[in-house]
Amino acid sequence: MAVEQYNLTFNSAMEDRPILANLTKKYNLSTVLRKAQLSESAGWVQVAFHGDRDEIQRALTDLMTQGVMVTPVHLNTLSGEDTNPLP
Repeated sequence: MAVEQYNLTFNSAMEDRPILANLTKKYNLSTVLRKAQLSESAGWVQVAFHGDRDEIQRALTDLMTQGVMVTPVHLNTLSGEDTNPLP
């Protein structure tokens, strides 16, 4: 099982859609929400996807097709902290 972390950025038009819930069902993934911030105009969430690596990639493609901005989180392997800034 693979674990990959990403920052996902959403616009306000997506706020009432169960995007992550649908992904977990469609691609047999589990998710861990690490950090998040929402506002009236947009929001982002840092999520760890757990599952088959190919299914994670399919899910990411699905997200991008829906207009979600997907950015991988690069972890510092010594500290476990992410090394890229959040959106």
